[in-house]
Amino acid sequence: MQRQLSSIALALATLTSAATLTISISPAFSQPVATSSQPNKVTFLCREIFDKASSERIPATVAWVPEREEHIRIIAWKSQVFPPSFSSQKRCEIVTQKFQQFYDNGSLNYLTHGINNGYPVICSIPNQGETCNGANQLFTIRPGSNPGLVLQRLIDTLVAGRGEPPLYQNSGQQIYIDMKEYFKKAPVENIPT
Repeated sequence: MQRQLSSIALALATLTSAATLTISISPAFSQPVATSSQPNKVTFLCREIFDKASSERIPATVAWVPEREEHIRIIAWKSQVFPPSFSSQKRCEIVTQKFQQFYDNGSLNYLTHGINNGYPVICSIPNQGETCNGANQLFTIRPGSNPGLVLQRLIDTLVAGRGEPPLYQNSGQQIYIDMKEYFKKAPVENIPT
């Protein structure tokens, strides 16, 4: 028994010495690596923001823009037109996921508007001139609404928030918002991390 305890003590002393030697030879090895809590790519999140008009917190699709080290608001979800099972929160979550998917696959270069299955929609396209369809649709707009006006409101947010010139190009009645420019110029949103 005494011999076993001596062997265990010797083994522990050897391990402790080896660990101390490793730390003294390579101190960086033992130091925790500083990591940022924010991702190094544009990342879309569904977060609550304060709506001044209603004095309430509402869900919003926001984007973390690493080059700016800030969040920007994309869309605040306030509409109650859709069925209760499709709440503003649920809509925010679904559309935010689509924004991320389209960004990740390289097709979130422009936002534009169109009609899909008879409904006005906002969609994400990689190149100007492409049209909205089921594969690139971000979200549906209330029937009877003008989807071009929805895009214009996004542009107005930029102009009101930063005094920057509009980021759209107009080809006839078609509006295109350049998302790379939007990420650079959109007003910052204070989002707790």
